[in-house]
Amino acid sequence: MATATVNGVTLHYDTAGEGPPLLLIAGLGANSSAWAGAVPELSRRFTVITFDNRGVGRSAVPPGPYAVDTLADDAAALVEFLDLGPVAAVGWSLGASVLQSMLIRHGSILSKAVLLNGFPSYTPIQLAWLDAGLALRRANVDPLAVGVIGMAWAFTARVLSDHETLANQAKLAADDPYPTSLAGFEAQAAGLRVYDSRPDLPSALTPTLVLAGAEDVLTPVSQSVEMASLLPNASLRVLPRGGHAMLLEYPDDTLAAITDYLG
Repeated sequence: MATATVNGVTLHYDTAGEGPPLLLIAGLGANSSAWAGAVPELSRRFTVITFDNRGVGRSAVPPGPYAVDTLADDAAALVEFLDLGPVAAVGWSLGASVLQSMLIRHGSILSKAVLLNGFPSYTPIQLAWLDAGLALRRANVDPLAVGVIGMAWAFTARVLSDHETLANQAKLAADDPYPTSLAGFEAQAAGLRVYDSRPDLPSALTPTLVLAGAEDVLTPVSQSVEMASLLPNASLRVLPRGGHAMLLEYPDDTLAAITDYLG
């Protein structure tokens, strides 16, 4: 197990492949295994760095809350620790918020960026979704049930109507050998709910692809349009199929869009 103590926290990380460096930043409550299906393809072209944000996986869980800027400082410090910068980076959901903070505050270590299913700030609906997830976890509801409830926000009807596939996906998530603790989830959620990148995005000059799925109901396309309009060097791409978990549901299309942009 590779670890790095950076920015006052110990982070677990892995590298795979050869080529230009590519940092992958996972979403809320997710550890680096969220990228398991993508790493084999991406590592054919890149040196892929996956890591567990503070609070999840095999990384430390210091007392929260964790500001999004703190998570971005962690990621930037890891890149400097590995001496791989400037790197390309993909941030998914919360990871896209972390990457926005990096674009604003650590742009010199980034060569290109992809904001996947991202958002500049939470809407009232997203806040209600977050509060519901926190309530279920605080009530100690079975993780399998929590996962099933959350999937309606992540997948499209194509998967949601296939109960066998859905059950297998939920069981896979519930059987994670490194489950996220309530403390870690709460600490990440506390920082995410108050983050707003909009005032500072115009100062982020790194070339950026804002990538969304037309069927995403958790982070609607309108939020990607808003980010792209604020970033000076952004391209917007909306795939016709896929929701918030488009990387899992339509991996070929999603990875092709990412690799086409990163070159």
